[in-house]
Amino acid sequence: MYELVCKCKKLTIIFLSLVVVLFGCQKKEEDSTPINNSEELIISIFDNEGKGSIVEVNAEKNIEKELVNNEAVWLDGKLSDNKQYLVYTSARGDGPWDIYLLDINNNKEYQVTNDTLGQLNPRFGDKEGKTIYSEIIGSTFPVSKIAKVEVQKKDFTIFDTKQSDRAVEMYDISKNKIIGAFVSEKENTARWRKANENEGNIEQILYSIYEMNLDGSNMNLITSVKAINIDSIAFGPDGNSIILGGENVNNDEGSGIYKLSLKNKTLTTILTDQMIKKSKNPILSEIGQRRLAVLSKNERFIYFSGIPKNGDEVNFEGITSKIRCIYKYDLVDKEIKKVYENKKPAIITDLTVTY
Repeated sequence: MYELVCKCKKLTIIFLSLVVVLFGCQKKEEDSTPINNSEELIISIFDNEGKGSIVEVNAEKNIEKELVNNEAVWLDGKLSDNKQYLVYTSARGDGPWDIYLLDINNNKEYQVTNDTLGQLNPRFGDKEGKTIYSEIIGSTFPVSKIAKVEVQKKDFTIFDTKQSDRAVEMYDISKNKIIGAFVSEKENTARWRKANENEGNIEQILYSIYEMNLDGSNMNLITSVKAINIDSIAFGPDGNSIILGGENVNNDEGSGIYKLSLKNKTLTTILTDQMIKKSKNPILSEIGQRRLAVLSKNERFIYFSGIPKNGDEVNFEGITSKIRCIYKYDLVDKEIKKVYENKKPAIITDLTVTY
């Protein structure tokens, strides 16, 4: 139900406003391998009172700072490499979803875009915050595409416009590359329409993982996977691998987190719902819907959104869902620890990391 509602809203060009929540660990765990103290988690939250917020957390120092709060919509965003700017999208009043830039040093906010296109999943193209990327959709471009926005000029360039059926579902930016998961819009629309007529049972679709330059050129196919959903895609710290969060990926059942090597194009399973259920005394019931995951700078840990054990179902503005927390999976010791839980019942709408 949760993802079906989200997707339907996307297909009807009604975007959930996503704010970048720099979010981190609320409780520090002692680990034999230290985390670089420049590592920041960014988590977007939507609570049971219908409020969206963004929190920045330093995973090493246990410092938590709320950057955006009391937004009446769902949020997502990203922290710049120099840790000075937060980019996020929000819809205020009766206006469209636009990109906003928050200067954390002086707490001043700037509206970057003011147009009729829906904006979501904003990402920085440089450490100073001069270039921003976003995913757009609107009456002019009914198929979701990646756009490059020049902050000072407030001009944007839309990529891959000649392929009218190729829609980007998720993407991320590294220092010199863009990675994205693309689907056929025609096939995707047909399977969601069929699911709406079939009690919400959605079928797999072919996701094509493309890599391209920061100007949208040299678009190359890395690999393809079958999945019901790919909910997140995030570059690792070295830019040579990505972390994927998805549902029913290839032959797996349920939710899973995967690592894709961009060099040898191999997809490695990191953690799945089935692995959690088979573990001894699990502290969470499952990864569940909205599969969000990022890799730590030392590449030892996966931070991900999950459903706590015996978690209650809560009504979130008409959507019934179980609450979600942030967990840390140790790739060496194979242990899972909870690192964040919102004070109010909440779901996690986005998770990003800045190294």
